[in-house]
Amino acid sequence: MKLTKKTTMVLSFTLGAMLLATTALADIAAKSGYDQLKDALKVTAAQCSNNLSSFTMDISYNVKDNGKTLSSMNQTEKCDRTKSAREETTSEQTISGNNYSNQTYFDKTTYIRLSNDDPTYYVTEYTQERKDMAFSDPFKNNNADDVEKIADAIVGNLKDNVVVTENPDGSKVLSGSLSEVQIPSLINALASFEMKQRFNGQDGQQDNVPHLSKDVFVKTIDGTAKVNKDGVMESILGSAVVSGKDEQGTVHDITIEVLAKLTDVNSTVVTKPDLSGKKVVKNVVKNENSVPEISNPQEFMGKFKNDILIMKDGKFVKVGERIIEITQIDQTSATGRYYEVYKPGFDQYATTKRDFSFNATKSKDKNSPEYKFRTDAGINKAFFLDEHSGKIYLNESTTFSEGGIILDSTFSPDFE
Repeated sequence: MKLTKKTTMVLSFTLGAMLLATTALADIAAKSGYDQLKDALKVTAAQCSNNLSSFTMDISYNVKDNGKTLSSMNQTEKCDRTKSAREETTSEQTISGNNYSNQTYFDKTTYIRLSNDDPTYYVTEYTQERKDMAFSDPFKNNNADDVEKIADAIVGNLKDNVVVTENPDGSKVLSGSLSEVQIPSLINALASFEMKQRFNGQDGQQDNVPHLSKDVFVKTIDGTAKVNKDGVMESILGSAVVSGKDEQGTVHDITIEVLAKLTDVNSTVVTKPDLSGKKVVKNVVKNENSVPEISNPQEFMGKFKNDILIMKDGKFVKVGERIIEITQIDQTSATGRYYEVYKPGFDQYATTKRDFSFNATKSKDKNSPEYKFRTDAGINKAFFLDEHSGKIYLNESTTFSEGGIILDSTFSPDFE
């Protein structure tokens, strides 16, 4: 399953907190609660990847500030091992206040994507069958053992705090709770750094989002895992409360909750979307490592631009634009012009202003989408086209120079 960068970072922190809570378990049986939890995770992953014919995984998280929801995500993943197929539905409210949703479908020969901001179904068909797309056991990855050792080291003596409840039917509940005084300084240091990064008042965050700047610490961590009689984890719930102050000294309790469930075992149905009458953009490639050919390069004829910015008085200020103008393009070559235009009053930033024509050649490597060219200074550059987003990407990183200009590598169509 794919998550946005912000979602991934918040979810990673929450899962880490949940791990600490649910693994703070004591020895009341042959194995400690911590080891029982790890066993349940491994058994569940192995069953999903090797034995269960189908299942549904639901993951949700919620981030609140003093009880008010700041961001949330719900993701449902349906897997059918008999068809080697998977479908995902995700809805998300980001911390900046935006709402997103998308649907994806995978099988050995097809990938289909649809998002809430575009009615187009983007379809990739593979002429060479891919590996099993239903579920991959993360504990079989090369780095799994190292990750487990790191988790063991971080958890440390917390694994000795425990509540393990055995039920008459052989199922069990593993739960743990940590208070402020039980949480190690390392965890508090990591939490403080992460929360200050996430709640920093940047990245388009709204005014009602707290800007944590001091006295950040973890107040509580709680977690509960339910394991059935076969050792498969049916659900895991974790929560953490992180307290901190903004620049005005106001205290904010940030509550992070995560719930993951495994349901509809051996009864989940995965359905391939019906594209009849739908708007479809289709690409055909050899395998998952191949890059789709652009079906109609001529749609990229015209101007594409992005803003040249500076940081002034703590704010971003537009001082000009960079333009890529495509005058001819096909599957093998492109010609055009690159130039920069600066606004009046910002001539001091135009000392390195560029303006040159180029003749680009499509890479002979079918797995590469690049159109390669040389600049007026004799430097090798390249750009590639993204038919899904309708944008051109220059193969350079976004750059930032304190007191200087800020450049972005993404060029959007100029509709003016």
